[in-house]
Amino acid sequence: MPGSGVTDAVAAIRALPHGGMDDATRRMDLPPTARAAVSPAVMALRWGALGYGLVFAAPQAFRGEWSAVFATAVCLFLTTWRTVLPVRLASTDRWGALAPIVDVAVVGLAVGVDGGVQSSYFFCVLATVVVAAFGWGRTRGAVALLVAVATMALGTAVGPVGLAAQWDDQRDLAAVVVLVLAVLAAAFIRSRLVEGEEAREELAGEVERLSEANDLLNLLNVAARTLPSSLTLREALARIRTQIGSSFEPRVACLLTWDEHAEEWVPKLADGCALRPAYRNGDLPAALALALDDAGPVLLTDLTSAASAPIVEGMGSGIYLRLDARDRTIGLLGLEHPTIGHFDAGSARTLAGLGEVLALTVDNARWFGRLRSLGAEEERVRIARDLHDRLGQWLTYISFELERIMSTRPEGSEESRELQRLHGDVQAAIDELRETLRQLRSGVSEDRPLAQLGEEVVTRFAERSDVAARFTALHPGDRLPVPVENEVLRILQEALTNVERHAKADSVEVTWDVRGGNFELVVADDGRGFDTARGVRDSAYGLVGMRERADVIGARLTIESRPGQGTQVRVAAGIDTTQEVTT
Repeated sequence: MPGSGVTDAVAAIRALPHGGMDDATRRMDLPPTARAAVSPAVMALRWGALGYGLVFAAPQAFRGEWSAVFATAVCLFLTTWRTVLPVRLASTDRWGALAPIVDVAVVGLAVGVDGGVQSSYFFCVLATVVVAAFGWGRTRGAVALLVAVATMALGTAVGPVGLAAQWDDQRDLAAVVVLVLAVLAAAFIRSRLVEGEEAREELAGEVERLSEANDLLNLLNVAARTLPSSLTLREALARIRTQIGSSFEPRVACLLTWDEHAEEWVPKLADGCALRPAYRNGDLPAALALALDDAGPVLLTDLTSAASAPIVEGMGSGIYLRLDARDRTIGLLGLEHPTIGHFDAGSARTLAGLGEVLALTVDNARWFGRLRSLGAEEERVRIARDLHDRLGQWLTYISFELERIMSTRPEGSEESRELQRLHGDVQAAIDELRETLRQLRSGVSEDRPLAQLGEEVVTRFAERSDVAARFTALHPGDRLPVPVENEVLRILQEALTNVERHAKADSVEVTWDVRGGNFELVVADDGRGFDTARGVRDSAYGLVGMRERADVIGARLTIESRPGQGTQVRVAAGIDTTQEVTT
């Protein structure tokens, strides 16, 4: 092979375009699908080139020309070897990347001995150069081309004919051009395959993101059509519970809202867990405390190895979110599941999308609850009137009928005793209804302040429950606006109801204090109490209702209790609640 052919080859390589086939801008590894599709074509190319050589080199081999026999043996061995152990296209391993260059050198030397470009096995060199260019790109293909030209020139020089006899500048240039075109074609096909795979992967990723976004939009569409329509807090919480359950399937779900007046976190939803009546910032469960400090969802895929303890022991994964509405934090949401990895990045993105809707739903329900509570007195009177006119009259009629039937039965008979027990139950129901009506109808007015009405409520409580009760108004001449005192009255009634039903107390002390625009109500009993650290579930509607009423009037409600030491309920606004009230 003459020197001019090598020069032309170098010039042709330098003239290769620096566009899309530059290895510096391409991924080194071929896609697995491309390798799987091209490998049979590579084998076919190798064996096709070998078959062509065997056909046209057979006469020389039969005549005993050792150069033809040598080239035949080398090309046949290498093709068989690469069929059994093919090179791994685009391998980054040192020996794997060197293998195609070694193949080019070995075949190029054998072909050069057999006559160079005149050899019947020239296309075997072409095949090895194409493999290098396709598998590793333009640069590696150029190196393989140079190695092929150099080894063929070397083989020709040491071959039986000699370099001088092989001189044919036009033929050599044509051979170099063929090799250059092969490198260009292989590198171009490779770049197109790589670009196509990258585009396919990008499209697949985009489709996956669009599919996930579509699912999230559908979820938000459903949530937007259902959740914001829930104007009552309980209805909103019920819908939130349903939405979260269907979207995330948690075993633990809790929602705490921020009480700005009490500066406490109050549980509103507690599925699968028991929570305390209220939490200070420093007392929050560790996972919820993390969410409080993070604007986005906090995803803990493995709670068994996480530094933050779960809300419920034994949970495997959790996701937690701070709920913000109107530029302020209004709640904390926590979801947990016993399976490690149950919540993933997709769950976090979905919850983040739902977060704003959930926050606005809760906030709207709270504000609506405040407005509704302040304007509910007229409705309470209407309900009381309906109960009296319908249920009250029916119970009274049933009582009269029972008395009439008892008068026709023999004294002391079994039937008479059963009727007397039934009559007693009806009388108890009538008494209960009367007390309920009295509570519904009783309300603070301009003429009857809470200092007066509270005394009547406590007195009736003592009469019906056989619990010693005392009401003390520290400043009976001072009072608050009627709507505010009405809410405090309802809290007092609920607190006394809890004492009657659950406390098993012997005495109750009620203290009412008004100082200017500030106030404080304390209901303290000596009953059995309870452990506040063990928590209450969201079904404790009495406590929830008292907190909601306190929130309506901007007051802080605290509950202090210990087993065997009674319970103290305190609702106050503007008064230091750390000081005990002397009664």
